Amino acid sequence: MTSALLLALLAQLSPPALPSPLTLARAEEIFLAHGLDRLVAEAQVNAVEGELLAAGAHPNPGANVGVLYSLPEAFPGNPASNSPAVWGWTAGLTDNAAIEDELSGKRSLRIEAAAHALAAAKLSAADLERIELSQLRQQFAQALVAGDDLAFAREVEASYAKTYELNRVRWQKGDISAADLAKIATAKLEADQAVTQAESGLRVARAALAFLLGVRGRVATFALAGDLAFRPLPALAGKTPDDLVALGLDRRPDYRAAQAARRAREARLAEARRGILPDLALNATWLTQATAAYVVTPPSLELGISGNLPVLYQQQGEIRRAEGRLAAAEAAEAKVGARVVADVAAAWAGFTAARELVLRMEGQELSQAKLSRDLEELMYEKGAASLLDYLDAERTFIAVNLEYHQELAAYWDAVYQLEQATAAKLR
Repeated sequence: MTSALLLALLAQLSPPALPSPLTLARAEEIFLAHGLDRLVAEAQVNAVEGELLAAGAHPNPGANVGVLYSLPEAFPGNPASNSPAVWGWTAGLTDNAAIEDELSGKRSLRIEAAAHALAAAKLSAADLERIELSQLRQQFAQALVAGDDLAFAREVEASYAKTYELNRVRWQKGDISAADLAKIATAKLEADQAVTQAESGLRVARAALAFLLGVRGRVATFALAGDLAFRPLPALAGKTPDDLVALGLDRRPDYRAAQAARRAREARLAEARRGILPDLALNATWLTQATAAYVVTPPSLELGISGNLPVLYQQQGEIRRAEGRLAAAEAAEAKVGARVVADVAAAWAGFTAARELVLRMEGQELSQAKLSRDLEELMYEKGAASLLDYLDAERTFIAVNLEYHQELAAYWDAVYQLEQATAAKLR
């Protein structure tokens, strides 16, 4: 592990300080800075970058130096006893098939395959970021709705406390029975329970959000800035599901990574087929062997070519392996493409349904529930309605509002799912 990578890892392990209030944009920045999965993906990209450098490297030239020695022997016209031992030397160079590697296109095919593999690794890292950011946004929305639930529960608690005090006075005057006062007291206790549950839900949601942001110890209390108010998406104006599928196929990093992986396998197959050509090395050798009186071998330059002849084996195994991997890459690309289509279809269905539910809530259901509760409260105060009718209208009002909070959260969850499916920002 390089020192830079180690420092980056230590920085990732340091728990972040969460600001208060915390916005979604700031949460995304913290998440990207402290995500260990992203660090792993970046390390994998670095490894593939090394493979690209290795693929483009030229073979180093070879060199050799040798010594020649001839035993004493009788030269013509001289007695054997006067024959000297003859020393010489030899030196050689070879390009180790570097020129042939370049001219045959083998090196360019290796570079092409490694470049596509690097593109696939980078796109895979981007795809990881796409998925994890979507999960963070959904958890942020859950924390916001937990905060809204708590605020509403406290409003209901305060309303029931006021109603109880007013009716306690009426009971003391004999205007209502003790049974009616007990029913109101029970409703107030239920509201107290709802506040406690909402406080617990908010703590759980904050803890889950803090964990995603890299906090591994005690979670300090922090406020959230943002709201779940319904907002239409102008980016979807005039868009059809087919348009969104085309957008997803164009932008999804996982699909583009599958395409890059397939192109890398195509280059590997071409490289395997090109490998049938033998690696021909150019050789140059200089040699001489002589003394002052005798010349056994005059200074000579030898040029030659060496290589393996593809007579017994013609890369059949490498070609078959490359063909199989290409077929697998093509199938994987088709599978990811089908997943994009399915993801967009599911996300679009969820989005349109969630949008319809929220619009119906805001258009009629919320106002009707409030009107019914207010009328029943007024009629109860005037003695024209029973306590049970009033409490039933109040419970319906509470249930409708809590349901509205959940449907708002579901709407934004569907928005984030649609963004995840298309890899496009729609807000």
